[in-house]
Amino acid sequence: MRIYICVLLFTLSINSFGQVYVIDQSIPVEIEGVTLSNAWAGGLNAGQYSTMDVNEDGIDDLVVFDRTSSKINVFINSEGKYKYEPEYSIQFPAGINNWMLLRDFNADGRKDIFTNDPLGIRVYVNQSEGDGLKWRLFNSRAPQPSPLLTKGFSASPINIQLNGSDIPSIEDIDGDGDLDILVYRFSSTSTIEFHKNMSVEIDTNSDSLRFERITQNWGDFVECICGVFAFNGVACPPFGGGRTEHQSGKSLLTLDMDGDGDYDALVGEESCPFLNYLPNIGDNQNALMNTSTQDFPNATDPAALYIFPAAYYEDVDFDGVKDLIVAPNVASNVNYSVDFKSSSWVYHNNGTNSQPSFTLTKKNFLQDQMLDFGENASPTFFDYDNDGDQDLFVGKMINKAGQLRSSIELYKNIGTPNLPRFVLENADFLFFSLIGGINIKPQFADVNSDGLDDLVFSATETNGFSTSIYYLLRKGSGFTFETQAQLLFAGIGMEENFKVYDLNGDGLMDLLLGRSTGRLEYHKNTGSAEQPLFTLEDASFYDLDFSPFRQNAACDIADLDADGKPDLVIGDARGNITIYSDFLSNLNAPLEGETNLIKVGDNVTSINMGSKIKPVVVDLFNADKPAIVLGTGQGGLSVLKNEAAIENNSSFPMVIYPNPVRIGDELIIKSSRTMNVNIVTINGQVVLKNLLLIKGEENKLDISALKEGLYIVTPESTDIDAVRFVVIR
Repeated sequence: MRIYICVLLFTLSINSFGQVYVIDQSIPVEIEGVTLSNAWAGGLNAGQYSTMDVNEDGIDDLVVFDRTSSKINVFINSEGKYKYEPEYSIQFPAGINNWMLLRDFNADGRKDIFTNDPLGIRVYVNQSEGDGLKWRLFNSRAPQPSPLLTKGFSASPINIQLNGSDIPSIEDIDGDGDLDILVYRFSSTSTIEFHKNMSVEIDTNSDSLRFERITQNWGDFVECICGVFAFNGVACPPFGGGRTEHQSGKSLLTLDMDGDGDYDALVGEESCPFLNYLPNIGDNQNALMNTSTQDFPNATDPAALYIFPAAYYEDVDFDGVKDLIVAPNVASNVNYSVDFKSSSWVYHNNGTNSQPSFTLTKKNFLQDQMLDFGENASPTFFDYDNDGDQDLFVGKMINKAGQLRSSIELYKNIGTPNLPRFVLENADFLFFSLIGGINIKPQFADVNSDGLDDLVFSATETNGFSTSIYYLLRKGSGFTFETQAQLLFAGIGMEENFKVYDLNGDGLMDLLLGRSTGRLEYHKNTGSAEQPLFTLEDASFYDLDFSPFRQNAACDIADLDADGKPDLVIGDARGNITIYSDFLSNLNAPLEGETNLIKVGDNVTSINMGSKIKPVVVDLFNADKPAIVLGTGQGGLSVLKNEAAIENNSSFPMVIYPNPVRIGDELIIKSSRTMNVNIVTINGQVVLKNLLLIKGEENKLDISALKEGLYIVTPESTDIDAVRFVVIR
């Protein structure tokens, strides 16, 4: 039995957490004068793009499946702009992974889902009737869903098999009115199978999926290696001993580039940075390719990513003509060389759907309207300017011009304690980009017990990728730090996480480490405040032992339910969020955590908020119950607001800083409403009269005429409390 001196258990209490959170996107964020429209969407890495009418208003919206997190992102078309609406994501089937394409196979005007199945392709039929999205499995057989079948070269049906990382083409290839499927062969040489939909031929209807494999060599070409193709039956040239290279992952998009009525091919390959364009010189019944090019769509701006590009053909700029979107089809950042901050390339179509002409318009489609820090966004909060509200610091990691870089961005809160508003203040706080480390994860904690929160951070060396935890001591009561970082703890993995917290109540900061094994380790500080020394006290703290579902757990500790007792919140690599209420009172008999936390409509459930979730508890809304901000592996942030939170002093209109203020300095007052105020002495003498405060602005007051002493700001409205400040020399 483990005993912790900070807790004495007299009785075993069962606590039902019962906290409910809503996804909040109300907080404005401004970067270089632009207010982001989807700031808190959570980032985007490897998007797969489809359109469909999600909210059933007759207008196509955008659905983006991110392969790195298996997360479905829904952007509603609102008057010609995309608005992130996460509540729609739970209306899609659970368990979709690797790839997802939306196609209307039964011509009922509703897009259906084609996605990965362990045995090939799985299909969900859209049965929505105006009251939310509803789906049924196509060809479902108990106890497991059945994959999509085709008639092989014999009479027996077989699976339409493809590699899990492949993206097929699902289009009416032969022009007969029903959807056919093209896939690269599951094994053997890299040729394309054509699975013809026989629905029209069987009963003249295009409302089903009845396939027959017509050929295993559609287009009469073989992909040999990256960018090398063999045509018209010619064998691949010898590579690596003269053998044909076994195929790796493939992406396939078919579209009519030249307006001749048949489909040409765009091929992406797992080890290749370019899209390969193969024009079809045959027809829609007998495809024939004899050339390929990598300068697609043009030599000036080719679709060239670091690795494994995949292309999608959808109208994303609301002009009725389909555009080309290109993104990396990767499950993770291969060699940390993909620029996940600019991984959504859009080529505007200046032509028509049947004869397009593409021009590159941006490389950060959707990402430019998000807080997107590349990957592994690591947020923390601190009131650095001492104005009474929480400012945002984010550790980021991006690939810039082939170089992996990390820094900390600072966003100043220029709102009020009740109504936060962030603006980018410093893109490289303390010049962290120059330290030579990557994967920076900051937090603030009083390491040396001097009453001042210090800056603690983990960082990974680019040479050898070893990761350690460091700290910078804070100097004085301002917001300056020692220039020399000190080592706090060595020996954690690059993806692992830490939390500095005094767990045993001895006044010294201890460590919780979220390990890649799923374990949460407790390392007790057996040193001193000046010289911390950590000793492993518990390898599976709170019985959180080995688990494939809790890898690299990130945690925070705070009173979430306003009961005066700290709670433990954990996010993990798979996007799960778990809260353990009053955990310190239950160390000898840990309670089950709560995972159904987020309210969507009338339901409280769990939602995939992205991979590598890093939760931070913060009082963003000046309420009795704090919010939870989530950093994601997709490089973004999301805000969870406690639905039952009650704002403290809802009439609290003013924040004054600095306080105390020195003679000669400016006094700044931020107000949540526009109003007039007077400044009076402690004896009631009015020294400044009818000062106009503008809502939401930093109202600067010249107090050079005031003497030392205590003053009171008195609002004209009687329902608002007065606020005091002190003038000093």
